[in-house]
Amino acid sequence: MKRNEAARASWIRRLWIIGLACIGALAACGGGVGTGGTGAFASGPVTGFGSIIVNDVIYDDALARFEDDTGAGRDRSELGLGTVVEVDSDAVRNGAATASRVRISSERIGRVDAVTADTLTVNGLPVRFNSATVFDGAFAGGAAGIAAGTRVEVHGLAGATPGEVLATRVEPRPNATVFKFRAAITALDTQARTFRIGSQTFAYVLGVSGRDLLAEGAFLRVWVNSAPDLQGRWVVTAISRGQWMPPDNMDVKTNGLITSLVSTSNFQVGPWTVNASGANVQNGPLALGQHVKVEGQAQGGVLIATDVRVLGRNELQMVGIIAALDPVARTFDFNGRRDRVSFARSDIVFENGSAASLAVGRRVRVFGQPSADGTLLEATRIRIEN
Repeated sequence: MKRNEAARASWIRRLWIIGLACIGALAACGGGVGTGGTGAFASGPVTGFGSIIVNDVIYDDALARFEDDTGAGRDRSELGLGTVVEVDSDAVRNGAATASRVRISSERIGRVDAVTADTLTVNGLPVRFNSATVFDGAFAGGAAGIAAGTRVEVHGLAGATPGEVLATRVEPRPNATVFKFRAAITALDTQARTFRIGSQTFAYVLGVSGRDLLAEGAFLRVWVNSAPDLQGRWVVTAISRGQWMPPDNMDVKTNGLITSLVSTSNFQVGPWTVNASGANVQNGPLALGQHVKVEGQAQGGVLIATDVRVLGRNELQMVGIIAALDPVARTFDFNGRRDRVSFARSDIVFENGSAASLAVGRRVRVFGQPSADGTLLEATRIRIEN
């Protein structure tokens, strides 16, 4: 009897140890849906609110953790149209999923060196913008309201030219004391402890956090002091992966520019090497610099694509309660949202009402595009929902 009791106790202890190990493994991975097995992963700019819309999928974010790319907690109100995010979720079904984690993932933080008709120079490297770029309302007139010396945060897509970014959103960051780059590195010299991003040179010390990630061509986030050293080099303070990479066999949806094209079945989109040999390609043929959405599964760090679609201009949308209304300027604000809506177009279409139906407290759904200066969501269609 005692032998059986001892064996039973030993068996229970083993189960307890296994259980602790499983819990520990989940904690190490961040736990929850979207971090392996049954979940899904997406990256790209936010194109709509109600919940959040990324890559045409509606994510219920009510219970999601919001954080930045250092893991620090953030608030959902910090998201705007064009903010680039990484979303961990459960499986996508019928164009919808439940998000467990939303990471805010910008391309660059730094000082504006110069502004031209279609380009900002930030930390010595080009940030292109176009008619789809959203500018924070603090920049009156959009890019024209940004002065040299202004500190900004740029959300966007890595370009085909090393170090170049196509901006999806530009925001002020006046208190930024540490600058950031997100890009593929080149010219790595482990003896001199330097590397390059585009035309800029970076210097690091042996003990810098994340140094083990350095490799020629690696897509990384690099934090630096806010001023170069006496040799004009950015002094690296920390390094991390350019994107969280999901485990094998997880469903992935990503959105970016083709930055390298070996062939139409072998190309690069941001951090992803894409194998499109078995993919359905829409709106092709594919070419360097095209904006694409890629769907497939992760496999050994490669995205095995099932669908590749060349994108045109996205329709933006917002759903919410009107918090403030200016009938003279013909604009309104949503409760808890950063982006202001204009209903001034002469060809705007109203559903279930008219402009006279707009009022504080009314719930509406807005479809449209950025205004000419990028600071407003210019409505082309408004649906009155209550």
